[in-house]
Amino acid sequence: MLLILLTSVVFIEVVNGQAMCRPNSPRSECGYYGINQYECEGRGCCWTPTEGQPWCYYQSTAPNSYRVHTISATAFGLRMSLEAEPSSSSEFGELLTPLGVDITMESQSRLHVNIYHLDHTRWEIPSNISSSGNVPSEPPTNPLYKYTTAKEGEFFYFAVSRASDDEVLFNTSSEDQPLEFADQFIAIATTLPGTESLYGLGERKAPLMLQRGRTYTIWNFDTSTPPDVNLYGSHPFYLDLRQSGKAHGVYLRNSNGMDVNYGDDFLSYRVIGGVLDFYFFLGPSPEHVIQQYQEVIGRPYLPPYWALGFHQCRYGYRNIQSLQYVVNNYTESKIPLDGIWSDIDYMDEYKVFTLDPNNYPVDEMKKFVSDLHSNSMYYVVIINPGIKVDENYKPYSDGKERKVFIMDKDGEEFTGKQWPGFVVFPDLFNPDTAQYWNDQIGEFYNTSVEVDGIWINMNEISNFCNGECRPESYDKELRSVKQVEFDPVDPPYWINNQGTHAALNVKTLDMDAIHNKQYIEYNVHNLYGLMQGKATLNAMETLQGKRSLVISRSTFPGSGSYTGHTTGNNHASFDDLYHSIPGMLNFQMFGIPLVGSDICGYLGDTTEELCGRWMQLGAFYPFSRNHNDKNAIPQEPYQWPSVAAISRKVLSLRYSLLPYYYTLFYKASRAVTDIPSATVTRPLFFEFPNDLRTHYIDRQFMVGSGLLISPVLEEGATSIDAYFPRGSWYCIYSALRVVSSADGATLTLDTPLDHIPVYVRGGSAIPGHVGDAMTTTESRKNDYGLGVALDDEGNASGDLYIDDGDSIKPTQYLFITFTATSECSTGQLTSTIDEQVSCVTMVMVLSIV
Repeated sequence: MLLILLTSVVFIEVVNGQAMCRPNSPRSECGYYGINQYECEGRGCCWTPTEGQPWCYYQSTAPNSYRVHTISATAFGLRMSLEAEPSSSSEFGELLTPLGVDITMESQSRLHVNIYHLDHTRWEIPSNISSSGNVPSEPPTNPLYKYTTAKEGEFFYFAVSRASDDEVLFNTSSEDQPLEFADQFIAIATTLPGTESLYGLGERKAPLMLQRGRTYTIWNFDTSTPPDVNLYGSHPFYLDLRQSGKAHGVYLRNSNGMDVNYGDDFLSYRVIGGVLDFYFFLGPSPEHVIQQYQEVIGRPYLPPYWALGFHQCRYGYRNIQSLQYVVNNYTESKIPLDGIWSDIDYMDEYKVFTLDPNNYPVDEMKKFVSDLHSNSMYYVVIINPGIKVDENYKPYSDGKERKVFIMDKDGEEFTGKQWPGFVVFPDLFNPDTAQYWNDQIGEFYNTSVEVDGIWINMNEISNFCNGECRPESYDKELRSVKQVEFDPVDPPYWINNQGTHAALNVKTLDMDAIHNKQYIEYNVHNLYGLMQGKATLNAMETLQGKRSLVISRSTFPGSGSYTGHTTGNNHASFDDLYHSIPGMLNFQMFGIPLVGSDICGYLGDTTEELCGRWMQLGAFYPFSRNHNDKNAIPQEPYQWPSVAAISRKVLSLRYSLLPYYYTLFYKASRAVTDIPSATVTRPLFFEFPNDLRTHYIDRQFMVGSGLLISPVLEEGATSIDAYFPRGSWYCIYSALRVVSSADGATLTLDTPLDHIPVYVRGGSAIPGHVGDAMTTTESRKNDYGLGVALDDEGNASGDLYIDDGDSIKPTQYLFITFTATSECSTGQLTSTIDEQVSCVTMVMVLSIV
């Protein structure tokens, strides 16, 4: 018997403007990994097996859905109105008409394009929740961009190009993916040259460079970091680096769930609400792009100096004696430590703002924290958003009386589930909730323990139920049904949540939950972490009168103005060791430079080798913390003599470099020099965008512009191949020049277990502290030193920022710029002091290498 297998390729012709299968158009994933043709077509979707593209994808509508009706000039650009073609339709709802389009030239480097419904107000992120940038007072002169649009009567499109060379950056004119604007489905696409390198669109665990043929879903979700799916934060921003070395950025200011599909020559958006509010940043360098992006979303906050020290946490420190044991072992092992953290173990039955009276009694905790402070150490606790439903629990009874909890669609308190059992959630969009949150933190601080920082977690919001915890809470299967009316519970288009098109309420709230009597969860879900970060930092700074440390798991554009970030529940594996680098670098682009992964891995048992290699890498994270789960083996670095020795070495280097790190944070928070500075760590292509080889590198990274870090990321490796871009590079340990190349060079470096290669870039003047220290307070008492590495022309430069380390608005501070030159056997070092202060710390030059 002859068996012939036929693979069906479906082509559906357009009939009266209806949807069709168009395999050569941008595809949006309809199924999930492993779906078969029968199930795909049963959903009403298209099936076309193609390498690098979704095999099961939604049908496309007919091209050219909108015509330009009117165009009028404005002081800053133009305004358009669009009318939908009578024959046009969308598979996911009736097209809205008329639409408005505002094109605004906001600065020399920033163009703003907003597409919205003219007749009805739709959800847009209020600027007091997430910044939308300053409104210009006059149009820019000589902008770096040009834009073109369709004329009146023509089918709508807009395109943005670079003024200097006419290179097209964003162009929606392709008929393969027209603009669609339905109530719960908005689609638009741009063509791409096919040679670009794209980065961003997070949060996810994946290589740094975006991969063609992938769908990048943006929707906050609590999960243990599987690869290539949406994780804790939502960042609809990407950086586009062209082969010319010029970069630009694109930010879609929209908080609704979305799929962003990256094809061979296109990028398409499918958004389930709101408006299309685009910002374009012209760079032209990657660092310029991020600085321009931060001008819209807000600059990063300057953390207290101690936050840059090393920190230790573990879910499983079951009592105060465990904490004291850890601190004592760090001290005895002579491993630097600034912060000891408590996961949920410290709470009474996991209720936030409480102490376990048996294992963490108040009096003992007060003494423990007082002793920490006496030894220049700090204490940080985790706080989850869920407030246990218990009339005898003051945070609940107080919040209930004030009416500050999220409500369900029936006007009752929305009940979810977290560690203490059934919980309600503070409605942080309600202005009255800020005072409630301040009061809860203040009472805990004043009556229980004087914490120095707060780690806010499970704020996606994470929920142990799928929606409200009650029998009638829905949990539906995916279905493809065209909706007539707005339905937040079952939208007509299901984003590829978790790679399986999971319902939006899985492990979170129902989409019709109500915030501040006016916002539904469907629209504000991705914003909750940002709102909690704002409220928590404000509470701590109001309480303490100084800068505080807040670390948030869930983030959105603008979160970096209030918090740092931990990349969540990673795994004790060499694969996650590697992925921590793209994760860290992505958040530099997202405007949250204070970021790090759980060193040695959170889930699963680490190994001596893995933990040693992770301590080496983690010593250079902006935020450096060892943390793991109670079901895994203890992994404090003193558990193994070899890891303790590695930790002493790399943390000694970290602490000596903290003036350099702190200066980078200061420059990112203030933009104080003409040279753009928006990141602390950065990909190599930020410094060498014209070197195409750097576009693909995500296993090495830079700290500022002056340090190159090349960690070991493979088990058992005793050597690595490290790429050195053009210029001179000096070993930080020996001060010897290792390589000088006009075009870049790859070298094989020996990497025994106790060694991580760190190199100083020629042309850099790196400030630091001289001498060892066990805490940041101790290190700040050491003399300052300056390591000067001359470039091939005999020059170097750098800068240094000094303040008291924790004032919210320092009145006494120092900003120094250094310039070094060398001619033959003579040399000269000059410095310029930017501000007058009453006391100037001596700066000592260590060497000119």
